[in-house]
Amino acid sequence: MSDNRLDELEQRIARLESRIDGGTAPRRTARGANPLMGVLHGWRREAEEQSLPGTVGYAGYVAGRELLWARQIPLAELLPADWGPAAGILESLGSLPRLALLGALLREGRRTNVDLQEALGASQGETTSGQLYHHLRALQGAGLITQKRRGEYELAPQAVIPILTILAAAMNVATDPPVGPPVATPQST
Repeated sequence: MSDNRLDELEQRIARLESRIDGGTAPRRTARGANPLMGVLHGWRREAEEQSLPGTVGYAGYVAGRELLWARQIPLAELLPADWGPAAGILESLGSLPRLALLGALLREGRRTNVDLQEALGASQGETTSGQLYHHLRALQGAGLITQKRRGEYELAPQAVIPILTILAAAMNVATDPPVGPPVATPQST
């Protein structure tokens, strides 16, 4: 199927979704207006030409911190990889108090332990300094935050875009309606 044909279909689907949702569906733009669509079409062509199972990737930019990040991981590498190291990261992100702390650091930048205690208390009710330090140690151990000075924390720069990507993907999985039957996972060769 040609790229132009795909663009036409995407536009038609967007118009249909707009009618169903009373005009509240997110606008989809032609591939030329969304550079990520061009990247995705390139990945698909590359996979088809090289008989690869596919690829996934993520990219992001955070203004004010001048963070740019882009990664591409071929499925042939990702699927057979040892996923053990990811467990600690995912475990640390699976805690509401830790997400509250990360949220405060994402929104406000470097914070003191007093600021973070307030952020944790606002989301979890009354908390102790012991609970705060337990969560901060877990986030530090996962490499998601760093301590610049005693009692002062910030997100690890290399973790900002990956954290936001994981959160965005989790929010999509949690809130997007199903769009069809499950798709079989490609097998690596």
